[in-house]
Amino acid sequence: MWTKKNFPLISGYDKLGDNVEAKWWVSQTLDNWLDRAEPLPQFAHVLLRRKDVCDFVIRQFEYPMVRGVPVDAHYNNWFLGKECYAITLDFWQKASETLRTLLLSRQREGPLGLGMGDCEDTSIAFTSLFLENGWQAAECLGAVYQDGQLLGGHGWAIFQDDDGRWRLYESTLDDPPEYPIAYPLIDSSGNHWNVNGLVYTADCKFNHAEYYEWDDRTVSQYLSLAFKAKETRSKYEAIEKAWRKRVKPIKQGGILGKLRWQR
Repeated sequence: MWTKKNFPLISGYDKLGDNVEAKWWVSQTLDNWLDRAEPLPQFAHVLLRRKDVCDFVIRQFEYPMVRGVPVDAHYNNWFLGKECYAITLDFWQKASETLRTLLLSRQREGPLGLGMGDCEDTSIAFTSLFLENGWQAAECLGAVYQDGQLLGGHGWAIFQDDDGRWRLYESTLDDPPEYPIAYPLIDSSGNHWNVNGLVYTADCKFNHAEYYEWDDRTVSQYLSLAFKAKETRSKYEAIEKAWRKRVKPIKQGGILGKLRWQR
């Protein structure tokens, strides 16, 4: 059963240094992840339909990969290195930060430039864009399973379609499914959602105003997951199979990914 709770405080570099549980530079409550800073309103105001947001997030962001393997290191380097900080294990980009990667990429590369973010970054951007337009959505943190086997921690979103039905959104796909019918219908009162044999199991879900945890599951359990425990090749292979779509990490990883990326 979902239980409504106060938004938890997520520790940052200021408290933990470069630690797997340090997700931001400065500690803050989880609702700040769904921020409304620019350029989020700029993008939300031109994405006038739910379908537009669904297509936009999948099409406009690449996955952060280096030599065929996912990475999530972020650096703050000010004053020619006099103030330099690093979160090398698992940084959480806010919605505005993920959208900013797209804005800056377009300025540098032109209209074909793409932004960048992992499963959490892009699903948070999706949820924030939905909420900014007054549509119902929630971010989910948890894990995916197949045949009872844990494949990896994961972040995804759930949303209400134009008819008020809740559906699951997978932001790591390389090509958007047909809206709305190819986004799986779900019961938002539960926390286990089966997509062609792949089971999404949420530990928590939240929007701007409300935060929920499932039974004895907490966000702390998700926070403690090692980066490699979330970014497994087997997880993305299963997502491809379940959705019958390529996923960005495997497509971008190419031959190097097959050689270097552990299952």
